[in-house]
Amino acid sequence: MKRLRFLCFLRIVSVWAMFAAFLPVLAAPQAQSEGPASPSTAEARLATELAAKEELFLSIRESAANLKPYYQQLVLAGEAASQRELITRLADSHHIPTADELTQLFASLQNQLEALGTVSSFKAQVYAPNGQASEKEVLRLGGFTFLSEGRYLVYSPEVDRLLELPRQPAPNLLEMAREYASSDAQSLAPVAIDPSSGQTLQLIVQIPNLRERIAQGGIVGYLILGLAAFAYALAGYRFVELTRIGQRIRNQLRSPRPRLDNPLGRVLARLEQTTTNQEEVLYLTVEEALSGEQARLERLLPFLKLAAAIAPMLGLLGTVTGMIKTFQAIALHGSGDPKLMSGGISEALVTTVEGLVTAIPILLLHSLLTGKSQTLSALLEAHASAALAARLERLDPPPDEDNRSQSSV
Repeated sequence: MKRLRFLCFLRIVSVWAMFAAFLPVLAAPQAQSEGPASPSTAEARLATELAAKEELFLSIRESAANLKPYYQQLVLAGEAASQRELITRLADSHHIPTADELTQLFASLQNQLEALGTVSSFKAQVYAPNGQASEKEVLRLGGFTFLSEGRYLVYSPEVDRLLELPRQPAPNLLEMAREYASSDAQSLAPVAIDPSSGQTLQLIVQIPNLRERIAQGGIVGYLILGLAAFAYALAGYRFVELTRIGQRIRNQLRSPRPRLDNPLGRVLARLEQTTTNQEEVLYLTVEEALSGEQARLERLLPFLKLAAAIAPMLGLLGTVTGMIKTFQAIALHGSGDPKLMSGGISEALVTTVEGLVTAIPILLLHSLLTGKSQTLSALLEAHASAALAARLERLDPPPDEDNRSQSSV
């Protein structure tokens, strides 16, 4: 069998050694008197012998009292009920231990030491999270961990039952446990154990998952998440739209004719549709067209900036409401039980985290989209200015023709 090395049984070993030293004293046959003794003599001799063994009985009771919590909190190897009854009897101040009882205790300690140092399997009733019990094969990893069908179990000393954890550890640990249970007994295999004998596994049940953590934020938390979802969807839509606009502008640059599916094509078409040849009118026409297209490129981006500013403020609102609930719980029930205040504190902290987690990515997305729109605006303005310059150049006569006309006159 696979052996586990640990130090938690040193206290039991010391108690076992002490009992082994005291057992011959209790088991020694009493010296028989040569003749019948009077009642007073027998009573005096009995009192003397009890006084001599008083310190021994006191040590046995103290050691049994020290062992009693271990016997109550651990899964015992063998008949658990009789062993717990034995340790309770030995810890009783009105009970005088006998040699047979100490012999039984030695055997019990030996069994527990062997169980704590080996990997063994046994049949036991395992209770599912819904309360249904079924007999299963349980793999015991020393005094640390219990496994059944690749799932972790914990022992509940209050009801003396092996319970299946309603929330298991990480999937990789469960896979490791399944592989360990199916591995050869003579081989070495990795497995995760709980050094606290189940206490850490029981704390896992109390750790809220993502859904429970979100629910702790309350109404304010759901408002922040709704705002975040809308802002992220809007940012994604604007990113796709700006990307498509950039591709259409590049297609327009390769086309000789204006296309109305992109801002540059609409500005060029507007310029071509202008029949007047006045320079000022052409400038105003191009400027008006550019202003309209740039406004379309920056559409909905101010809302992202507003959402990034509102999200931390909503988180602060959740913090205030959570602290109000905490102070109300303190006023009603006092500060003796921290669990009564955990709801308000959780709401205060969760909403703050949600507000920051929402605002920081939205700010980054807003900066990204603003830079992308400004790049497209600069490209649009540069090519519109080039088209306007070409239009004005066609309107102005060449300098040579002006000189020839003046000389002929």
